[in-house]
Amino acid sequence: MPKYRSVWSFRSYSTDSRNNDHLLSSLVIPSSSMITKRLLCVSLLVLMTTCASGNSCTVKKLSSIQSVAACPGFNVQLTLYTNRHQLEVTCSDKPNFELLRNLPNLQSFAFKELAYQDCPLPVGNQSLVELLSVFLNLTELSSIQRLFFVDNAKFSDQISLDPQLFASLPKLQVLSMKNSSRMPLDNPQLFKHLPSLTWLDLRQGDGDSRTNKALLHPLSQLITLELMENDLTTLSAEFVSDLPSLESLTLYHNQLEHIEQFAELPSLTSLDLTYNQLMTLREDVFDRLPSLANLYLEWNMFTGLPTGLFKHNSKLTVFHADNQHSSGLVLGDKLFAGLTMLQNVSVSNCKITMLPEGLFIGATKLSKVDLSGNLLQSVPENLFRDSPNLKELNLQNNELLKMLPDTLLRGTTQLRILILGPNQTNNHINNND
Repeated sequence: MPKYRSVWSFRSYSTDSRNNDHLLSSLVIPSSSMITKRLLCVSLLVLMTTCASGNSCTVKKLSSIQSVAACPGFNVQLTLYTNRHQLEVTCSDKPNFELLRNLPNLQSFAFKELAYQDCPLPVGNQSLVELLSVFLNLTELSSIQRLFFVDNAKFSDQISLDPQLFASLPKLQVLSMKNSSRMPLDNPQLFKHLPSLTWLDLRQGDGDSRTNKALLHPLSQLITLELMENDLTTLSAEFVSDLPSLESLTLYHNQLEHIEQFAELPSLTSLDLTYNQLMTLREDVFDRLPSLANLYLEWNMFTGLPTGLFKHNSKLTVFHADNQHSSGLVLGDKLFAGLTMLQNVSVSNCKITMLPEGLFIGATKLSKVDLSGNLLQSVPENLFRDSPNLKELNLQNNELLKMLPDTLLRGTTQLRILILGPNQTNNHINNND
């Protein structure tokens, strides 16, 4: 929790009916006119309704950084984190923000980031800016750069979100819809008012059952897309397409069993497919990702990776595929051959029993390799013949039954870390032969 913050709390209270009864009994109504009596009663009820619906809200300043506003029927807390210019709006029920309109003594907040938590999302033709402008400064709302929706599905109507939701947010660059994406995202123009958006988080949704395949197409400036924990079982090429600026795509912790060939994503450098249920990949799946540099495939069920998987990914630098839940991973012959930018390869705990001798041919920048926790009984003597920059090699927790070849590390003059034990045999290797 930051040291300096301003906290505004809106707490509910109930109107005391005894006060109303006393007010009614104190009225002097001429007995000569029942019509006059009824008119006065109606006027009084209107007055009472007006008081209860707005003017009865009060603001109490507790300190220079904390105030409390009380309104009937709902509880909303506003917290200003001054160190990062973030305003947090948190609801504990479904509020009526109209009760806060023109509330006296309500402090004006200056913020660039808005966190909107546990509160219902506006639907239909109302925008978030319109919804909150009854008690927050309209200029501040229209100028926010980062918007975080958190767990808003709870109090929201389960109907399709409308593009108007994001109207009047021309400067928005970062949008997170954690859990809110469980609401139907079936309008292809939902994000049409966000031309400057560069980062989108749609984690914890309900998969793609109610998500339009063209949902992301208006986001031509999008750089980072996070689709974690969405229960996705397949990923269509159409959904992640027409995104020329996309650099990072995270599909962590889904239920993916199949992936089509990715659409043309010329700027994509990082792809995370960790924690899914993938068993195989088609050989051309990454063909249209020419800038791919970092690939993460850990915690899947891969049994094999084909030889030509990276034939069009010459910029691949980092490859991690540890901890496969399968009977054993087979690496295609020359899988990493010719990848002159490759530096880091980790395939630990994959039940690998053998390595093809041409696995790293031409991978001249290779510097770190982790093959630990597998079932290797031997290692090809020329495995690292083209790896003069190898600095770290981990072969521990295998089943190496015989001395490793003396020529295995010949030419790897940069080697500084070599981890061999525990194994079935102790090996002495001289890399200066």
